Parts: sequence; C-alpha cells; structure tokens
Amino acid sequence: MIDDIAVLTLYHWVSSGAFLTQLAVLLAQDGIVLLPLALTTLWFVPRRAVLERRQVLLACFLSLVLALVLVGVLSLFFDRPRPFVALGIPPLFPHDTDSSFPSDHTLVGVSLVGPLLWQRPRLGVWLMLWAFLVGFARVVTAIHYPSDILGSAALAVVPTVVGLLLASPLVSRLAIVRWLLTVGPT
Repeated sequence: MIDDIAVLTLYHWVSSGAFLTQLAVLLAQDGIVLLPLALTTLWFVPRRAVLERRQVLLACFLSLVLALVLVGVLSLFFDRPRPFVALGIPPLFPHDTDSSFPSDHTLVGVSLVGPLLWQRPRLGVWLMLWAFLVGFARVVTAIHYPSDILGSAALAVVPTVVGLLLASPLVSRLAIVRWLLTVGPT
C-alpha cells in the first residue's frame, strides 16, 4: 500500500513536466553506466597507493560478478508485478513486464560500488548516492517500487562482502592477478 502511494505520487510529480520526465527516464535507463565508467577511470588515475586502490577495484569487479549471478538466481524465485502493470499506468519508457523484484540496476549498482564505499568511503559515498539516485529514478518512472530498491540494496551486502573477502587472497595467491593490478599507469 505504501509502495503504491509512493510510486503514484512520484510518478505524477515527475510526469507533470517534460524536463523532469526526460531527466528521470535518462537516469532510469542510462544512469547506471556512470558507475563502471567511474571505476574504470579510477583504475587509470596515476596517484599514490595505486596497487591498494586497484585491489579495491578488483573487489568491486568480483562483487559485480556475484551480483549478476544473484540477480539471475533471484529472478527464478520472484514474480512481483511491476508498478506500471499493477497500478495500470503507462511506464515513462518502454519496459518488459518481468518481475519488479529484485531491481537489477540497484542490486548490481550497489554491489559494484559497495567495496569502494567500504574501503574508500570519501569517494564511495558519491558513487553509492548515484546508485540510489538511479534506483529512485526507476521508482518515479513506475518500473520499481521503493521496497524493490531498498530490498535489492540490502541484498547487495552479500556480493559486497564476498568481493571484499575474495580480493585479498586472489592478489596474494595468483601471480596473474598481481600482474593485472600493475597494468596501466602507476
């Protein structure tokens, strides 16, 4: 019930103006792309503590892979109608009528930047806020419910923690991983 009210209120607010609608659609569809671009840029920034930063980025990559697996598994067990289907409103952009939960964008986005937030909070907090902004845009466009976003973000803790736990042993045990961390400017 609260989910329905939140989606309808935000949807009607955003769809009341062309600029807000276009901005929400842009964020909802393409905003997630900024996260891997930002992390890729961090890989190539020549600064101090490059190897430590790249180990965190390796944890981000591992977390991403695990999040994608988790999304695939969860999609087999959940079939929650999307808000635009359940509420009978047109989505602000074309979208499949598959399950609303989990939010792939949120689970993947939060998992991708989770290790960075944990290890480099001053930078990670901005990327995490961006991941949540993308999730919010998906709510206002009637693609997800707020509980889909919050639940997916909570689930992202699992790949984040596993990514952080796996990165260090991989670096210390596998020469190829150590070599990859030295590719690019140092």
